[in-house]
Amino acid sequence: MPTHQNPFNRCKLCRQYGCIPTYPLNDGTIYRCPHCDFHFLNHLDGSMPEENSILSAAGRGYIEARIDEGAHLQPLRLRLVQQQCSLDGAMTLDIGAGLGQFMLLLQQQGATTRGIEPSGLRRTYARDAYDLELSPHLADTDYWQSGYVEAFDLITLWDVIEHVDDPRSTLTAVAALLKPGGMLFLDTPNRDVFSYRFSETICRLSNGKLPFFLSHFYSTIRYGHKQIFTPRQITGLLQQCGLTPDTLDPRGQTKRAFARKIVLAARKP
Repeated sequence: MPTHQNPFNRCKLCRQYGCIPTYPLNDGTIYRCPHCDFHFLNHLDGSMPEENSILSAAGRGYIEARIDEGAHLQPLRLRLVQQQCSLDGAMTLDIGAGLGQFMLLLQQQGATTRGIEPSGLRRTYARDAYDLELSPHLADTDYWQSGYVEAFDLITLWDVIEHVDDPRSTLTAVAALLKPGGMLFLDTPNRDVFSYRFSETICRLSNGKLPFFLSHFYSTIRYGHKQIFTPRQITGLLQQCGLTPDTLDPRGQTKRAFARKIVLAARKP
């Protein structure tokens, strides 16, 4: 019988037991599932103390110094959504909303917006800077699952699914919140990129002494990367959660910007 004392013995993706600690990092270990080859870090945010939501001057300065990181992706994400969805009058939910910049873009297109952000510091900044009230409640909690079932035309998870403790529970919850015909958009790092595959090879050949870029893909800090998907894995998970993946065809600047990412849309039948 598999041991139940180690929560990382069970695969987050296929739910089978027997996951193997495979790639040691400075502050954690990457586990590999022998059944579906899923890779995930031995760390969960749920085991960490609650974050203080009081935004100090130093905290505000830190956020504002990094506020433009990834800002160039937001209009490109909006363009991808607009190619598939009408936003005027749409009910939308941005999960992992950060400071709320993508919500502001959606509002400019006539959408009604809701947002989820687990970081109390970011919620405080979004309220103070943009007058946005972001929810601390995760998508799989009663707050959303009781009051917002089939409420949304559009749900977005930009750079989010790699951060959550349980990606299957998150996507199952998202499917429940979408209206029939509603759409989910997400992007996430791609495990099939050369830097990841090369680092795996070097880590194996060095018996774990040289993880190379693997330590850049994962982090045990709060809201750090806990799992990295291949395109096949994330597409299969969406299907198992009752969603039908749609093919996206980013081109030009959009294709270059997302070259190291998986970018997907999925529709609820």
